[in-house]
Amino acid sequence: MRSFLGVLFALMLYISCSVEDRERAALEVGQEFTDSDVRVITIDTFTVELSTFKFDSINSSSSGRLLVGRYIDSLFGTVSSQPYFELSTTNYSLPDDAELDSIALILGYDRYFYNDTIRLSQINVHQILEDLEPEEGFFYNTSTLKFDSIPVTSRNYFPEPVDEDSLHISIPTAFGQEIFDLIQENEINEDDELRELFKGFTLVPGKNEDASIIGFSRNMENSYLRFFYSIPEEFDEEEGTFDLFINQNIGVPRAFNNIESDVSETVLSQLTDQEINLKSTESDNVSYIQSGIGFATRIVFPTIRGIGEIPGNGTVLSAVLQLTPPQNSFDDMLPIRDSLNVTIVDRNNVITETLANGNGDVFAVTNQNDIEFNEIFYEIQLGIYVDRKLAESPIIQDALVLFPNNFNDSVNRILINGENTEDSEAKLIITYAIYED
Repeated sequence: MRSFLGVLFALMLYISCSVEDRERAALEVGQEFTDSDVRVITIDTFTVELSTFKFDSINSSSSGRLLVGRYIDSLFGTVSSQPYFELSTTNYSLPDDAELDSIALILGYDRYFYNDTIRLSQINVHQILEDLEPEEGFFYNTSTLKFDSIPVTSRNYFPEPVDEDSLHISIPTAFGQEIFDLIQENEINEDDELRELFKGFTLVPGKNEDASIIGFSRNMENSYLRFFYSIPEEFDEEEGTFDLFINQNIGVPRAFNNIESDVSETVLSQLTDQEINLKSTESDNVSYIQSGIGFATRIVFPTIRGIGEIPGNGTVLSAVLQLTPPQNSFDDMLPIRDSLNVTIVDRNNVITETLANGNGDVFAVTNQNDIEFNEIFYEIQLGIYVDRKLAESPIIQDALVLFPNNFNDSVNRILINGENTEDSEAKLIITYAIYED
């Protein structure tokens, strides 16, 4: 026998639905309903609890991108990225009579950028002092290596990731002369021998910079350390080049991005452990997402099982979660992503699976129709997940988690309105069919 509170809850849900939904004519919803009167109602009064947590670390050595730069965000603190990479080549050979003329580090833009590229940026090229060999098989966004405090060179520049192919950084000839000579003399013939003399570079942004973070390619066709040389001839000189590429070794990562944010002056400073959840009601009624750093939005539906208290037998026809980024929280310099990954985590915020349905992986997708009016919201089809939560016994303390693609090689950030935001709160909309036996 249903409790009084259960019936009261059911009546509240029923009353909250529109008259049009409550009075829909009998429908046929599958074979089991053919002899039953069916009412279809839409319910959008479920509690949707949002919170923010931070992954302890993210694998940044599997990325195909070098991220370098620094900018200041009033909500996400000071965000910076510093790449480390080793250099090698496929052919350690130079002509015996070649003479070194100049050296340049060529960094190919990969078209990624975040924040204000109009502002002056700085890259300081430092020599790494220890081997790029991860202890656990990977480097993470939190990983660092020792490097010479005195830069090999520095370059101030205005990033042009869309209009230009690459950035040219002149390297002092004296720095690479020994490398050039030893390769020419066949003293360096393989990666291990080069590594003994030269571990690689790290690119450090300006200390007080407030500009942008720029993506550069790791592909050998786009980024390399180039030695320009000439060969004296009787009447002229022959010119040539010799390149060291970012090491493409698949087995052992030889490049990674150290991505950091100083959130000491923000509400996010509370997130010192992956198991800590910062409720949106305690963070200005928004939740936070940021790639590279590791902030993600966690979502639970604590009242969802109350749907079973509605009188009659019922089934979920559809379930859609709508999430709205606050207006003015994104723009051309700080764009949001068109879609977000949807995964499931356990009570300790460890990912257990990617949410999927019969059509494949489930994503949070923006409504493209209203973007021009800045009325953007994400929609997530959650029918499979809602069915699972209604049927599970015992109840599992899991949650949905949202974060963008390229979570390990970008710094895009997104805000999501919490459940108490007026007119644009997080909302779970369930279409429910009720029928009689």
